[in-house]
Amino acid sequence: MNARYVIKEDPYGLGNHFGIAITNNFPARYNIAPSQPVPIIRQGPDGRREYTLVRWGFVPSWDRAGQMFKRSIVNIRSESAPEKNSFRHAWRRRHCLFPMNGFYEWLDGPDGKQPYLHALAENMPLFSLAGLWEDWLGEDGSEMTTAAFLTRDGIFPLTGEVDRVPVFVPPDRYDDWLHADETDDSLAREIVGLPDPDFIHWPVSQRVNSWKPDDEGLIQPILLNAQQSLF
Repeated sequence: MNARYVIKEDPYGLGNHFGIAITNNFPARYNIAPSQPVPIIRQGPDGRREYTLVRWGFVPSWDRAGQMFKRSIVNIRSESAPEKNSFRHAWRRRHCLFPMNGFYEWLDGPDGKQPYLHALAENMPLFSLAGLWEDWLGEDGSEMTTAAFLTRDGIFPLTGEVDRVPVFVPPDRYDDWLHADETDDSLAREIVGLPDPDFIHWPVSQRVNSWKPDDEGLIQPILLNAQQSLF
């Protein structure tokens, strides 16, 4: 399941989309990888949306030794999150949105793993996935905020088969998702169950298979030969 994604929106575009002021100049990123700093949108103490940078890779607050840093939990199964010890407190209290313009998925091909970029349209408009965040305090006093997005069973765009898909949040449901109610999670469960959007996808360079490249060329479509083509 998705472990790389793209944010090419500038701070003005992000702020306009979410209706908030953003002063952080997060650069365009075309190959975001686990453990790197990423922007999320969450509900602040005053009840308003706020932008902040976190580590992509969820670590529960009780893991003060930081053992789960090694696992890079970048996505969380929504079906078990409400009850699982690692995630249930965040499910009840700490929801967030992961803004992005696209994400990568892979299929096995004759020349190794072939990446495909998924987006809502060819011009890659901004969208958001549902996530959970957590504050972590280490035994040595170090502090960090971590987050991961949610997945569920759905129709995998590349194959048309049931598999794990990210939980998409429509803009008109942003506030419903961000307002975590620890006494009633019915809205959260409803959002997790919404239909998948019609993601389109296209093959891109296998340079994406390494976390090191990070340039606009990574999102450009490539031509596959007949043997490689999914169709």
